[in-house]
Order: sequence, then C-alpha cells, then structure tokens
Amino acid sequence: YCYPDKITDELIEEFRTNDRLVKYMDIPIQHISDTVLARMNRHGRKQLIVDTVNKLRERVPGIVLRTTAMVGFPGETEEEFAELCDYVKAAKFDRFGAFTFSPEEGTVAATMDGQIDEQTKQDRYDILMQTQLAVSEAYNESRIGQVLHVLCEGYDPVAESHYGRSYAEAADIDGKIWFTANNP
Repeated sequence: YCYPDKITDELIEEFRTNDRLVKYMDIPIQHISDTVLARMNRHGRKQLIVDTVNKLRERVPGIVLRTTAMVGFPGETEEEFAELCDYVKAAKFDRFGAFTFSPEEGTVAATMDGQIDEQTKQDRYDILMQTQLAVSEAYNESRIGQVLHVLCEGYDPVAESHYGRSYAEAADIDGKIWFTANNP
C-alpha cells in the first residue's frame, strides 16, 4: 500500500529510475469525494489523489496502478457515489477492487447517522464494478500480443496451459496470465 499522502516526488523518482523496483503500486483511495473522505477520516483529499495518480502516470512509464474503493459509507449521497464512478472511469486504474461498507462494532462509523441499506450498497458496488469493467477490458486487450516476462506458477493439465503472472499482476489478487510452452 502507498497512501496518496505518502507518495512524494522522491518516491516517484525512485520508481522511475530504480530498475530493481517493480513498476506496480497499490494506492487505496477508498473514495474520491472530499466529504466522504473527511467522514472516513482519511488523509488526503480528491485533488491530492488526482495529482498523485497523474504524476505517477506521467513520470513512471509502464507503471501499473491498483486501487480499492468503498461504497455505502454512512452518509454517501448519490452525487458522491456518481463522483466516484466518474473518477474511476477517468483515472483508468489498471487494477481495481471495491467493497461495500460493513459496520464494525466499536467503530465511529458503525454508529454514524446516514447508514445505507444493504441493497443500495450492493447496487452501488455492482454499478462501480460495471464502470470499471470497460476500463479493465481495454487494459487487458491492450496487452494481447505483447511479449512479457512471466513467473510461471503452475500448469493446468485440463486446460493444457501454464499460468503465472507478470509484474502487472499481484499474487492472489489480479488474476493470472495463461500461456503455452514447448515443455509442459
């Protein structure tokens, strides 16, 4: 995890110049609405997130950016949710995950006003993931035909294919690359 408020110009430069670093960064934004981020007690606001993502893309060629977002945080309005969807569409995160708010006993958020019903949270989750689907499909299609260094993690005899991951797939999170080789 690299929280947006901890990503300095020096860190970006290190990612740009240090060939020993994998050009992959997980930036858990959680949301993009300033009011939701404030209610979540998150450090950093929308402009910081937008600027950080833009700087990383501009300065680190080939960087893969992953993020996670939460829907249904207490008090989240339709407008705030739409703002999140719009940003996810515009930012084009290479990897993306989302989850619904779940109140945890003993936390401030669990007792906040404006709790959102489960169906609304699920609907928002579905809409957000559908929003990301087109982004993910375009990213994956852009990789077709590329030659990549892949860490082979195994062989599936049913599929008659090897599988593994490149620098762009975190283990157990981002899926696998399936490929064939001369020697199974």
